Amino acid sequence: MSDPTDLSDLAGDGGPEGGFDRSVAQTLSRGIRVLEVLAETGQPLTAQQIASRLKLSRPIVYRLLKTLEYHQLLGTPTRDGHFELGLGLLSLTRNVKRDLRQTAFPVVRDLAERLGTTAVLGLADGDEVVYVLAVEAELARMAVRSREGARRPMDSTSGLALRMTLPARADDDAELRLARSRGFAARDRVMEYQATAISAPVPDHAGPSRVCVTVLFPTVIADVEEKGPLVMEAARRLAAMVPAGIR
Repeated sequence: MSDPTDLSDLAGDGGPEGGFDRSVAQTLSRGIRVLEVLAETGQPLTAQQIASRLKLSRPIVYRLLKTLEYHQLLGTPTRDGHFELGLGLLSLTRNVKRDLRQTAFPVVRDLAERLGTTAVLGLADGDEVVYVLAVEAELARMAVRSREGARRPMDSTSGLALRMTLPARADDDAELRLARSRGFAARDRVMEYQATAISAPVPDHAGPSRVCVTVLFPTVIADVEEKGPLVMEAARRLAAMVPAGIR
């Protein structure tokens, strides 16, 4: 199978080198956006559906899809023209924070099983928190699902848990002060539906924490005061396992 992307024709009017760089960057960005749309949707989509979401023409999207398929980042389309994420993504993500994920997995899994819900490990990445590990209890009842790779802003519950470890300021709001006094952050009605999130930072003697552990519950069964200390306990266990400077 020949590579469907011939980058030699992407040079723009600004000259072969400068135009090439701009065009390739735009093509790469669009390809990444295709993968993001499929990941966020969680189900196969047609070229037209993807084009509508990205506000791009169908021919452009189709070429991106064929390129991603060539590199096995998308699976072979179905007979009715639906595309989904491919197994090639596994090889790209296999080593992403592998040591952290492997080290934390037993603790995160134990927390998920003890509480019968979903537990996630979050890592600060700029002004966001990215979930690098998500574990759902085998016998979860009414669990709120989350996925690895999901990103949350720093004003989310996970972000609030990390901001707890920053030096206190006179203008800290009441929610942040309450989280510090409890040792964990908690919010109801998160993730656009009736869910409660409880998050605790993994202590780091080297400075503000960059890692947190979060659990997600349907609000109807959440008991923050009972479950919060269990999340804190898991965070303390992780602190003894995760190298300083990462957590």
